[in-house]
Amino acid sequence: MIKVTTSRFGEIEINESEIVELPQGLIGFPELKKYILLNHDKDSPFKWLQSVDDGSIAFVLINPLLFKPDYTVEVTENEVCDLDLSNEEDAVISVIITMPTNPQNMTANLKAPLIFNLKNRKGKQIILNNSTYTTRHNIMEEMRKHNENLENQQKVQNTIDKVKESRDAGKADIQQASQLK
Repeated sequence: MIKVTTSRFGEIEINESEIVELPQGLIGFPELKKYILLNHDKDSPFKWLQSVDDGSIAFVLINPLLFKPDYTVEVTENEVCDLDLSNEEDAVISVIITMPTNPQNMTANLKAPLIFNLKNRKGKQIILNNSTYTTRHNIMEEMRKHNENLENQQKVQNTIDKVKESRDAGKADIQQASQLK
């Protein structure tokens, strides 16, 4: 066990096998290479990426698919090799979020996600070439859009169901009329 003194969590004991190594560090923090993933709260979607090298550095992470289900990350062969990924299921994608005073303004860096290999505990931050993603993507706005899409899909499905019901009811009326003849 290793003891790490952090500014957010006080002194924590971690098992060396839980350390995630980012050999190239993070953008702006290339010298910090060892991290530990900590849960924010039991049922929270957020995690903390706490530096083991510098206890004052920690980042809040979230799975981007929770608020942007169509988020895609294309990785190069070199990036896959850097992580020693042999199986897609071993990869976990997270993004760093910025949490301002007003949570409605919370943003995620979709331009530079982190990819972790769960088997060997290696990670890497990559920069996507996709110009539609930004470094300050508003999470709450994206969730509103997603919920509106779900509501619209539900409305369309309800309309389809009503049309089917009235069509089926019309067929039943025709069958009854033909049986009466």
